Amino acid sequence: MTQLLAKNLLSSLQFRGRIFIVLLISILIVASYYVYLVHSVIVSVVERETIVKDIRIKSTAISELEASYFLVKNNINIELAHAKGFEDAEVSSFISKKSLTAFVSHNEL
Repeated sequence: MTQLLAKNLLSSLQFRGRIFIVLLISILIVASYYVYLVHSVIVSVVERETIVKDIRIKSTAISELEASYFLVKNNINIELAHAKGFEDAEVSSFISKKSLTAFVSHNEL
């Protein structure tokens, strides 16, 4: 009977050792995955900050280009056109456009 108890105790100790090793490996895998996720989050945040800075720089450049466009646009007039060699048209012709709606008036039928 004591041999049976000793054998059961020895097998349970070996089983506990295997469980401990499996749990230890599982904890190491989970910790490694956690470190990987934290690293990827940090990289994403840094990349997002650089993208936001780039967007600010490009928005500023666009604003400056719009301001210079409006400055040049306001300086265009008929005197400038004549100075650049443009002349007034002798005959002006315009093309009228009918509205593109689904509604058809009675006089068009």
